[in-house]
Amino acid sequence: MAAAQVIQPARQSEAAGADAAVVDDSEIVVTGIRAAERAAIDIKRNAVVVVDSIVAEDLGKLPDNNVAESLQRIPGVTIERNRGEGRFVTVRGFGPKFNAVTVNGRTLATDNNGREFSFDVLPSEIISGADVYKSPQASINGASIGATVDVRTIRPLNGRSGFSFAGSAAGMWSELADSYNPEISAVGSWKNDDGTMAFALGGVYSKQENRIDEFTIGAGHVRRSSTDSYYNSAARPGVPARPGGRIGPNVAPFSRVSMPSNLSPFFFERDLTRWGVNGAFQFKPSDRLTVSVDGLYSSARFVEQQTGLAYDFAGGTLVEQVVENGEALYQRYVGGFVDQIIQYDDRDVTTDQLGINFDWEATDDLRIKLDGSLSNAKRRGKENNLFTTIRRKNVDLFWDRRSGSPIYDYGFTSPNYADAATNPNGLTAHYYIWGGGSNIDDEISELRGDAEWNPGGGAFTLSGGALMQRRTKTINADETPFAQQCAYCDSNRALPASLFENTDRGFFPGGGGNILRDWLIYDPLQLVQQINQFAETDRIPFDPAVFSPSASSEVDEKVRAVYLMGGLDTEIGGMPLAVNVGLRFEDTDYTSSGASRTVVSARPNAGGQNIVVVSPVIPVSFRGQYQDWLPSVNLRLSLTDELLLRFAASKVITRPTLSDLSPRQTIQTNPGNETIRRGNPDLQPFRAKQIEAGLEWYFTPDSLLNFAAFYKDIESFVTLTTTPQVVDQVTFQVTVPDNGEGATVKGFEIGYRQSFASWLPAPFDGFGVQTSYNYTDSNANYTNAVANVSFGLEGLSKNSYSLVGFYEKYGITARAAYTYRDNFLQVASGRNGEPEYFDAYGQLDLSLAYDITEQVTVFADAINVNNAKEFIYSVTEDRTKEYRQTGRRISAGARIRF
Repeated sequence: MAAAQVIQPARQSEAAGADAAVVDDSEIVVTGIRAAERAAIDIKRNAVVVVDSIVAEDLGKLPDNNVAESLQRIPGVTIERNRGEGRFVTVRGFGPKFNAVTVNGRTLATDNNGREFSFDVLPSEIISGADVYKSPQASINGASIGATVDVRTIRPLNGRSGFSFAGSAAGMWSELADSYNPEISAVGSWKNDDGTMAFALGGVYSKQENRIDEFTIGAGHVRRSSTDSYYNSAARPGVPARPGGRIGPNVAPFSRVSMPSNLSPFFFERDLTRWGVNGAFQFKPSDRLTVSVDGLYSSARFVEQQTGLAYDFAGGTLVEQVVENGEALYQRYVGGFVDQIIQYDDRDVTTDQLGINFDWEATDDLRIKLDGSLSNAKRRGKENNLFTTIRRKNVDLFWDRRSGSPIYDYGFTSPNYADAATNPNGLTAHYYIWGGGSNIDDEISELRGDAEWNPGGGAFTLSGGALMQRRTKTINADETPFAQQCAYCDSNRALPASLFENTDRGFFPGGGGNILRDWLIYDPLQLVQQINQFAETDRIPFDPAVFSPSASSEVDEKVRAVYLMGGLDTEIGGMPLAVNVGLRFEDTDYTSSGASRTVVSARPNAGGQNIVVVSPVIPVSFRGQYQDWLPSVNLRLSLTDELLLRFAASKVITRPTLSDLSPRQTIQTNPGNETIRRGNPDLQPFRAKQIEAGLEWYFTPDSLLNFAAFYKDIESFVTLTTTPQVVDQVTFQVTVPDNGEGATVKGFEIGYRQSFASWLPAPFDGFGVQTSYNYTDSNANYTNAVANVSFGLEGLSKNSYSLVGFYEKYGITARAAYTYRDNFLQVASGRNGEPEYFDAYGQLDLSLAYDITEQVTVFADAINVNNAKEFIYSVTEDRTKEYRQTGRRISAGARIRF
């Protein structure tokens, strides 16, 4: 049902969600949005730590289709989107690598290279809620400077007796792809009348076909001079030097002018098949013992194809150029070339977790908990990846950014072929990678025990516990040998016109000025087969990618922790006071193993590519260990029955992300993008001291106004350093993580939630609102020597807010949600070592549902109604890195429950 008058609210414990409400049969309770809001408010009010929560509105129904999208409604929480979908969480200015994600208090494995957890692999339908712990307490699992996000699955013993079921079916329309996609979910639970046995099982299946139009400066902006080898070929055996060979007579000499290395408009198309299941079984053999067994499994297959142009300025003669303040604004080349690219990636991701928990009340005063879990994440697909380019030679091409649009004007013509972008004739083979990329395995085993002693059920509680965790992150990478990648880089092998056809997609509708909106598409596997025939004739080795020891690694990490914590409920001046004080000790031991290699030789050739020779690989292995004492204190003082004062102080750590600890390295050799990236196994953790205080006003059972101010002093910080390294005639930018100086972060957050059921007359009493505003600032001022600029913390937006309005009455449920965040540093050292920023972003989402009966509801959701664009820029806003249009998505369907 959508609404009912509340007689007595259902109270919930700190660690429980909407499924945990135990309600007397005589009580009338609200459901839906108001019930979820009340449950979240209760969790925050009853906790001693600083925590904010989201709670499922009904069995198997979070407020949004994505867990990250729901989390961004919480004060202090913002999300980072990946082509329209919320993927990573930032809390109080700290990005995903600073936040721990657990499920039911257990660390969850991830398929990313580091520790960062991608919420796009976790279906929201199998989640009952999530808690964001902004202040730690000694007993909470998850080391983090930002926050610990604990995702909760259903605990069926906390539900009603008998059988409950909810299911939904919907179809989603994606605007740019113009496709309709199915979404099906179901969840059921059962508990016997004695309340001694219960189980729950939920599942979800969805298939999405999405298209995103993107304009990118593929290899970033670079600084070039007319005297560089890029424009002047050096002497080689049998080939004389050509000083100024690529500079026309009307172009004045120039020095260190910033210009795009290339530019690439392309269609990004993703077919996503995702399904997940979650099951739980609980058994109470006695009043004092509860046994819980639960498992989570999620599978997501991402089949992605990028079809685009690549304006590569490594060929032809520069005949026109406009430069202002060291920035190239316009260029034209004659006798150059344009590539057309298809990149095909097939990524199969599975994430699972299995856990068992024993909760035993040994005596009236002593409670003991034992918990064990295994979690594994796998990413597969390197064998199926393809990266291919074809080339159109002898063209006149230009680009122009003087319009101020994020999409630079661009175009090209050919004296030999009309409509050169869509003409299938005269194309040549160029560059390819068959296979490549990484398969990843992340395995976590965890065992913990906790004891809580509350003598006589009094005001004092003493808790203690221990944890043992082992995590192994293995990355197995394949690479196509450098010589094989560029076997046809001279682009002298003509390709049959029958391989190609027009995309007929219409690039970036409604955006861009003087641009090309269509080009050619082909089957990359057929192209590779054609090149294979060439290779057989030319007797060139042609094989899929092979194992690369230097791009592979294994990090084996062991964590041992113990803690002791005391809690006290007392009074000061007649005001109730709850406080806990704890001390946690963590010992971390890790080994990092892999292989290294160096670039021995690198020289540009006449085909616009670098010829690179690397040394044989050498096995390497490192070991590290560090220990930390982590004290914490949390205080909650009830100034009145409605007004609470909070205070928290602690010392916290975030371990270096696993990809930074790895010795693996990647080498990019394309002109303008000559980079070497490697890890640093000698990194120390991020360490910080933090303090916060806040006021919370619970002026009705359904309302909350809260304010919190925080300050974090980061004692040690891992930062990226980029230095140039000259090898022969090519300069590589070498980027390595290093132990840097500290920084401070400070800010405040304001949250406001209210249901107007008791404030407004009918029919307006169905309205409600949920808003938050966050301000975060930092004195971090790390210098990027490559770009000669300073930057702050990755993921930190100074200002962000969310505004949610809802109406719930007469069987109608409607919601409008708008979220906004300022621009933020996305990557401190991106392409060519330059910092990259994600521009300010605001998105409007709408939902509407109607209860046909108490059991049947029809609904419709609209995502990104305002058609917001994602804009990433390099150093300054006039230097585009990526500009994306994700389009709108609309879904409609029906939901049943009984």
